[in-house]
Amino acid sequence: MLTLDPLHESIGFLLTGGWLGYVSYQIERHRQPPWLHLVLVAKVIAGWIFGWLYASYYCHGDTLKAYLTAGRIFHYLWAEPQNGIALLFRELSPQWEARGWEVFFRDIHLYGYDYEWSEPSNYVFYRLIVPLYAAAGGSYYGLQSMAALVGGLLSYAAYRRWQKLLHVPTGIWVIWFLMPSALLWTSGALRDTIALPLMLYGAAWTASVHSVREAIGVLSLIVLGFLRVEAVPVALGIGFLYRWAALGLLTAAVISSFIVLGWIIGPWSYAYRTEALNPAIHPDVAEASVFFLHYQPTFWGSIIGWIKALPYGLLGPFPWQIKKPLLLLYGLEVWAMGALGLYWMRRGRWNLRAVLLIGAGLFIIGVIAMAMPYWGTLARQRLYGLYFMILGIALALKPALEQTEHRPSQP
Repeated sequence: MLTLDPLHESIGFLLTGGWLGYVSYQIERHRQPPWLHLVLVAKVIAGWIFGWLYASYYCHGDTLKAYLTAGRIFHYLWAEPQNGIALLFRELSPQWEARGWEVFFRDIHLYGYDYEWSEPSNYVFYRLIVPLYAAAGGSYYGLQSMAALVGGLLSYAAYRRWQKLLHVPTGIWVIWFLMPSALLWTSGALRDTIALPLMLYGAAWTASVHSVREAIGVLSLIVLGFLRVEAVPVALGIGFLYRWAALGLLTAAVISSFIVLGWIIGPWSYAYRTEALNPAIHPDVAEASVFFLHYQPTFWGSIIGWIKALPYGLLGPFPWQIKKPLLLLYGLEVWAMGALGLYWMRRGRWNLRAVLLIGAGLFIIGVIAMAMPYWGTLARQRLYGLYFMILGIALALKPALEQTEHRPSQP
């Protein structure tokens, strides 16, 4: 378990409050909606909860790796700049590569927590959050809340881009930001905190860009490629399909998607799931919250596997699979969302773009469930598909809601 210094963490809380106050001032100055204050405060609190979950409940995980790796890089940048630079930019030189990894493995207990002698799961992300580590004064909970704050601002940028594109009711922000799993799992020092809003922004930018001078979208896709390279074709594909929506094009995209699923994604998902459930590689798998899925890594086996996986990804865990309190929370959320989704779908007026977004979301959720046997990971990563489903349903509901708003009041 990570040992934290109360005084150090208190300074981190104060610094986080100062940064949050500065952001709130800029929100007022640029006349952004008042509810954004609420969203960012909720994100910061969720970041603290997220940090506690990994440090005290799980006692391991990528969040601790992120904190310790970012701290290690900052430590060397401050104390031994030549080693810190080598650790930060190790790919630019063979000498820096050798020195960087030598330094990284030299003092495994630098912060009193041994997280195995292994390469970090996403070293690029850990380097990106070094400035956040410094801004939080090197405190653990401060880093979680700073990452949540930045993720919230990126999510707001993605929300605004999609809002301008779809012109759906502004009330969608309540689900966009305050959906429990989105609030929790996109807060804290986890790459999904940054990658998910970048993917959503990149898709909206692709669907709406009119000038090459809007380079911010290109930058978002480049950073996304370093964090989750598999999300880049998703953002580009959905963006281009939305931009040039036509029945023939969407039909071709569906056929192509299932061909890729059968020949590439399915066998890869099978291999990933098999490795994740191998007790020789993951000794703690017997104690983890997992769900089993049986399919063959053939073309038709992959298609059948996707069909089997979709209910788990969309509505799981089911009541008979709940063994821990967190699983109950995952289930309650998706059951409530499922009921609301069915109600909204009945009221919606469907068009090609709404069907595209919902279909893309379903496809992504099914693929993620094929590969991810852990309920916690699935609850986090299915957000990549749920957000497109939310956008599709909002687009389908738009005519009905506009009709309600313009209906004359009864005397």
